[in-house]
Amino acid sequence: MTNTNFALILFVLLISTTSVFSQEENTDATLDQGPVAGQFDYAIEKSSKYQEFRVVRTAWLYKLKANVLDSLASQQTTIDQKIANIDTLNQEIASLNKQLEETRKNLDTAINQKNSLPFLGAELPKSRYNSIMWGLVLVLAAGAAFLFLLFKRSHHVTAEMREKYSDLEKEYDAHRKRALEKEKNMARQHLNELNKLRGRD
Repeated sequence: MTNTNFALILFVLLISTTSVFSQEENTDATLDQGPVAGQFDYAIEKSSKYQEFRVVRTAWLYKLKANVLDSLASQQTTIDQKIANIDTLNQEIASLNKQLEETRKNLDTAINQKNSLPFLGAELPKSRYNSIMWGLVLVLAAGAAFLFLLFKRSHHVTAEMREKYSDLEKEYDAHRKRALEKEKNMARQHLNELNKLRGRD
């Protein structure tokens, strides 16, 4: 068998198969089953020809009309279901958006609470809180240094006063001793003078 004969046989088989499939498709579509387009094709194929026109039975037209209306009603039902599904999805989206907004607010609140600290009944950012605390620490350190200097000065003054008081006390003791010695000497002299005067008598 030559290649030409083989190709010819394949061509014939292809054409016959295509015609069989087209006939099966035409027989599948009737006025009672198949898609609307197939039903119209069936009515056109089965109708009578008159010159350039087709004569279609009135019953077929009513049947096609009923089928088209049924298809439109079915499509409308499908559209209504789709719209209902869309509304449901829109409501779910709105609910999810609301939950997302609440979650964002809660997240912002949590972040603010994490980045802030309570101070005297108010929430302060950590940076401001740190600034205030370091300011207080510096003020307290300066106050402590000032008080230490005052204490040191007071201690120095107290030490000087104690030293002066000690010197003054020593001077007073020395003066008192000299005064007692002088008084004793004067008392002796006075007693000697009295004795001299008595001895003359």
